[in-house]
Amino acid sequence: MVGQRHDRRPGVTRHHEQVVTFMVRQMLDMVSPSNFIATNPEVLNAMVNTGGANFAQGAMNWWQDWVNLAAGRPEGSAAFQVGKDVAITPGKVIFRNGLIELIQYAPQTRQVYAEPVLVVPSWIMKYYILDLSPHNSLIRYLLQQGHTVFTISWQNPDAGDRDLGMDDYVHSVMAALGVVADIMPKQPIHGIGYCLGGTLFAIVAASLARDGKRRLKTLTLLASQLDFTEPGELSLFVDESQIAYLEDLMWNQGYLDGKQMAGTFQLLNSRDLIWSKMVRDYLLGTRTPQSDLMAWNADATRLPFRMHSEYLRSFYLENDLAEGRYIVGEG
Repeated sequence: MVGQRHDRRPGVTRHHEQVVTFMVRQMLDMVSPSNFIATNPEVLNAMVNTGGANFAQGAMNWWQDWVNLAAGRPEGSAAFQVGKDVAITPGKVIFRNGLIELIQYAPQTRQVYAEPVLVVPSWIMKYYILDLSPHNSLIRYLLQQGHTVFTISWQNPDAGDRDLGMDDYVHSVMAALGVVADIMPKQPIHGIGYCLGGTLFAIVAASLARDGKRRLKTLTLLASQLDFTEPGELSLFVDESQIAYLEDLMWNQGYLDGKQMAGTFQLLNSRDLIWSKMVRDYLLGTRTPQSDLMAWNADATRLPFRMHSEYLRSFYLENDLAEGRYIVGEG
């Protein structure tokens, strides 16, 4: 038709258009001038200022990374220890089951609010992402404002946990809410959900509302997705063929290992997590602790077979949650 605009190429699906765009961006990031000594002013300046010592340090960094890789040690394993370098806010485990430990933190003010806060973190990034160090800890900040804070620490599943599903994760959050309610009776709870933990907490909140249970007063979601109509570039890795491949992989070992997920997240932000890291580590001779932390955390992450399969199919492929088809419990 004359005057009609065609935004898509005939015979090519939107998904495959996005795949091509993504791959072209990866190639452009790879050949970026900042990745090469002669065309990176920062590297040239470091070479002049240090007399080339930055390259010597970069070579040492490369060797250390190679030794760690050969020994099977994750990046950052020596720099990050839970309770010493990260997650140092004082607290104690007050409840545990086969899937979670519930931590209650010591108050840091003379007076505290009556209404408690429960944090549900992602089962990928773990709870200590919200409690890194004193200057960038959300949990410490909440305590310093006078809140009573609880958080869930997810257990790392093994092959014997292959049949754990989304319902098990929902029930564990319900159990944590019950424990908090027993400790602070008659007080409504403020919920905070981070990333996938926020998606899970939203499911719990909807289930409670459906059943007429007024246990939550507020729910705050951080970097959480509920509607997967447009899930972003992660959808490039989530289609029927990719899920079938992951299911075959998980079937043999019973879970998806964090190291098998790390590559996907690195590709999604290759400029910062791959190329910029290589420039700083090997050409500038410095280290990038944030990237090391992500690599170390990924090594400590596993997702059980059934839960991960349910999540990818029900949420990413079918969008059952946002479209009202996802059913929790009996109702």
